[in-house]
Amino acid sequence: MLETLDLSLTLDKDSYRQQIETLMQQLHNLQSACRDQQLPIVVVLEGWAAAGKGALVRKMVQYMDPRGFTVHPIWPPTEQERYYPFLWRFWQRLPARGKLGVFYHSWYTHVLEDRLFKRVSESKIPNLFRDINAFERQLFDDGVAIVKYWIHLSRQELKSRLKHYAEHPLESWRVRPEDWQQQKHYDHYCTLAEDMLLSTSTGQAPWTLVEGDCERWARVKVLSQMAATLTEALDRRKIQPPPVLYPPQEKLEPTEPDLLAQVDLTKSLSADAYKKKLREEQVRLRQLQINIFKENVPVLILFEGWDAAGKGGAIKRLTDILDPRSYFVYPFAAPTHEEKEHHYLWRFWRRLPTVGQIGIFDRSWYGRVLVERIENFATDEEWRRAYREINEFEAQLTGAGYVLVKFWLHISPEEQLRRFEERKNDPFKTYKLTDEDWRNREKWALYEVAVNQMLQRTSTFTAPWTLVAANDKYYARVKILDTVSDAIERELKRRKSTK
Repeated sequence: MLETLDLSLTLDKDSYRQQIETLMQQLHNLQSACRDQQLPIVVVLEGWAAAGKGALVRKMVQYMDPRGFTVHPIWPPTEQERYYPFLWRFWQRLPARGKLGVFYHSWYTHVLEDRLFKRVSESKIPNLFRDINAFERQLFDDGVAIVKYWIHLSRQELKSRLKHYAEHPLESWRVRPEDWQQQKHYDHYCTLAEDMLLSTSTGQAPWTLVEGDCERWARVKVLSQMAATLTEALDRRKIQPPPVLYPPQEKLEPTEPDLLAQVDLTKSLSADAYKKKLREEQVRLRQLQINIFKENVPVLILFEGWDAAGKGGAIKRLTDILDPRSYFVYPFAAPTHEEKEHHYLWRFWRRLPTVGQIGIFDRSWYGRVLVERIENFATDEEWRRAYREINEFEAQLTGAGYVLVKFWLHISPEEQLRRFEERKNDPFKTYKLTDEDWRNREKWALYEVAVNQMLQRTSTFTAPWTLVAANDKYYARVKILDTVSDAIERELKRRKSTK
């Protein structure tokens, strides 16, 4: 692929000046159109050291409104960033709708330069390619325009530029030891680059190969392709049909299992048995909290369930004995204006626990296929593709060593009504009961279908759902504690066996 590029292509000064002036004006206008249409743009610049990426960025933003773009020079991950899945730090930097983010180097450094210097295991490369493709497809499906460039240099040009920069008093700081290693291992680096390009050039986010020996030619090609991609993305928005909002489904299809109906809601514990088991399980979890801190194990616990199913009480018993310095509880409500400006998973990536921490989410990304589906906050296409996006997200978490525990707290409609009435008549609990709770209750049948389909489509081997019979709060609380501890112990044993 790279061998077929004609690196002898050049552009004379007059042609360059004429074309660059036209392109910069075009990009200025396109930036305004993207802002008006709320189109987010991600530009990825990759290529050889000394390929002119810095000069290209300077030229790219020269005519643009600086309030509408951010340039992200990607350095090696910090100590904190190494504690998260490798894509975590890039999710933090994604542009909001109508903004442009330029990634000067990007997530591809992990599968290219880190691979050259053996900072990443070869066995992990296929999964990293898979995660990158999923990441870019999710962004594209959410309306992001993605432009990716590989700027290619010949062996001789690379050596010449590195030597020139190294000898220049104002430019020598730019040349890293790793840059000389690229030149030394030119053929091997080419092989790794080709593998990356072939594995991650997709219909949603194709690579543009740029002949870089002539800097004028490279700049014009990059800017031309960027203008073409933005024009296409804006045109695609104009011709898209309006989103389809189908009426919610009231019944499961005959081929779909009713998983909620299989939950035995008669399970219960006596008060004495509850006190004994609760204490035992809390002490067990407290010891495991110490172990996960020592072993750098991140734990994420998701709570979903019917209104008044006892999520708050279960979380309180889960955390009662824990060291508050190593856990946090985050209740997710409706997204804020800032959060709506990004992909719906963005706000959850930002709240992930780090190694040695326990993160507890009261509600989660499953709102996409529950309340957003039922209330038509998400289109039919959006919530249907969310099953795949969620499974990909959770696979990245568990692949990075997270213990992921997901609970659905199930109660009967009759028990929910009893608890609603209790809250209504108790002055200390009335704040827990809202008009929205009553409206959701009227849509029980619709939510029942959505929950069953969610459970069926997102319960995986590494991230299974645990259905908790919650008519009896004593039983539910002990069940949750026991399940969390079991999951942590399995991960600790797995890590011990692989050492």
